Amino acid sequence: MKIYIKILLGIIIISYVSLAQTGIPKVFSVDGKKIYSYRQSYLKGDIKKDEIVKKVIREANKQLDMNPVSVMQKEKTPPGGSKHDYTSLGKYWWPNPKTKDGLPYIRKDGVVNPETKNISDDENLGSLVKAVESLSLAYYITNETKYSDKAAQLLKVWFLDESTKMNPNLNYSQFIPGKSEGRGTGIIDTHWFAIIIDDLGLLESSKSWTKEDNSNIKLWFNQYLDWLISSKNGKDEAKATNNHGSWYDVQVVSIALFLDKEDLAKKYLEDVKTKRISIQIETDGKQPLELVRTTSWHYSVFNLEALTKLAIMGEKVGVDLWNYESPEGGSIRKALDFVLPYSLNIKEWKYPQIKEIQTSSLYPLLLAAKRNFDEKTYSDWITKIFSDKMSKDKENILY
Repeated sequence: MKIYIKILLGIIIISYVSLAQTGIPKVFSVDGKKIYSYRQSYLKGDIKKDEIVKKVIREANKQLDMNPVSVMQKEKTPPGGSKHDYTSLGKYWWPNPKTKDGLPYIRKDGVVNPETKNISDDENLGSLVKAVESLSLAYYITNETKYSDKAAQLLKVWFLDESTKMNPNLNYSQFIPGKSEGRGTGIIDTHWFAIIIDDLGLLESSKSWTKEDNSNIKLWFNQYLDWLISSKNGKDEAKATNNHGSWYDVQVVSIALFLDKEDLAKKYLEDVKTKRISIQIETDGKQPLELVRTTSWHYSVFNLEALTKLAIMGEKVGVDLWNYESPEGGSIRKALDFVLPYSLNIKEWKYPQIKEIQTSSLYPLLLAAKRNFDEKTYSDWITKIFSDKMSKDKENILY
């Protein structure tokens, strides 16, 4: 009996050590060390009742019954003739009231055409990303395979299964009736892919996500990266000087890092200094290319989200975007500091904003700023803006 108990204890110890030595996950746009520390603490039993972890688990549990989504579920077939091609309608484009057939559509910036709901790809992709992010994070922290099993199922249906997978292109994203079958602008639809890349890093240690699955999805993303860089739509979006260009870079860099193409990632990250920060941010932190939009607050913060992710990814290859300041004096920190005071007094925002402002998107940016700029300054801002209401948010684990 004593020998049996010793053997059993040995197995338990070896199993725990194996889990503890899994190592920092291969993530790129979030803080892998912080996520790893939560995993270690949870597996030791130190934070089983931690409110943040409990919320992560609750959110993941809600996704366990989710039906898989795919590009095949849309009713409309894109011009190429295959439902495997991702398709979406330009969300700010509306029927022309001056023509009988409504063509060509006209633009109403910031006002979403409800017709976009008739094509399900964009909404389904958003649902997929939300679910897989919750499931993969819950799996990595708790090591419970029910979460990785579900995440793997959802990923395979969208990316890998022959009957349901998305083709690795965005030829028909954000098309405009009467104007174009698809645009480079539509590449913003898949800005979520950076999150998917990080989720794959969290799932890497799981038996649910096999080496074959990982090889196949790398092949998919390699084909998609080629399309991003070489297609007309991709080249058009790369030239965008506003948030579209920033989020294009996020996709290219995150995929390049995932595929171990560090030289390519580093090239794009170095270019962020001159092609994004220098062009987008003025000396006082204004982002004029975003301030002209009808939802200028949203787009100012949205572009900052992209630049923050790029700065985090820059850390992986030795490119410092956190402390870069353009010859004109623009920087990520100044852009953040410009919008922060208005979050406390939105009425003072003097630029177009036709929708109610949601300040929650500032929270992960402040967490990253606290780590990279000045802990006290940005901790104070978190307290001023959010008080204690955000203390249970998963962003506390990710940034």
